Amino acid sequence: MRMIVFKKLIPITDTTVENLSQPFLETIQCHALLWSLGIRHGDISVTNLMVDPESRKGILNDFDLTKVVNTFDARSLRGNDRVGTMVFMALDLLKEKGLPGRIARLYRHDLESFCWVFLWICYCYENGKVTLRFPFKDWISTTPRSCRRARLDVTSDLDEVDTGPSKSYAGYEDLLPDVVEYWVSFHVNMKATFKEPDEIQVLRSVLGVLPRSPEVEMQWAYTYTHICPTSRNSE
Repeated sequence: MRMIVFKKLIPITDTTVENLSQPFLETIQCHALLWSLGIRHGDISVTNLMVDPESRKGILNDFDLTKVVNTFDARSLRGNDRVGTMVFMALDLLKEKGLPGRIARLYRHDLESFCWVFLWICYCYENGKVTLRFPFKDWISTTPRSCRRARLDVTSDLDEVDTGPSKSYAGYEDLLPDVVEYWVSFHVNMKATFKEPDEIQVLRSVLGVLPRSPEVEMQWAYTYTHICPTSRNSE
């Protein structure tokens, strides 16, 4: 019998607009550095993002099914190697060819999952309690195809959420449509060009639409230097 004991953490959904951005960005940074070392978390979801109650630092949690891969082989992890939480999976991985594993699992796929999680937190959580509203309850679909369709529709559907984000995250009201628009436009451009973008540039673009945190931004220079060797080595 084995037992793992670690510090008690609090869910990132227990935050508010005043203290969400720093721990959220810190989990992205943690994930990026792990990726550069060949450690693939593969299940970015709302329940796996935590906060240290003392330091208020963001913690990436749940490594039970994490894989370690060869960072010089971009094909070493396929889309179906880690099912993940469907409601937050990258749209590419929910395509018909993505489900059997014919799409290589890339850094940007997990980064996209972070953004869907961020949107979900801001619209569906109030004081740490979840309330599924339209259009987000449609994301919990029975099939990958319907889940993907529901999220592609979210750009127009956000205009129909009369109350906007929850009161806990009302300060992000103007920012959230930009997060959605970035990924919808990203997939439209990918379909038109068939060219895989530089993943560091994708990270920079995503950080440009997410909320800012000066405390975290000072640390990103190192991350940019070391992130995603698989992206550069596979070209």
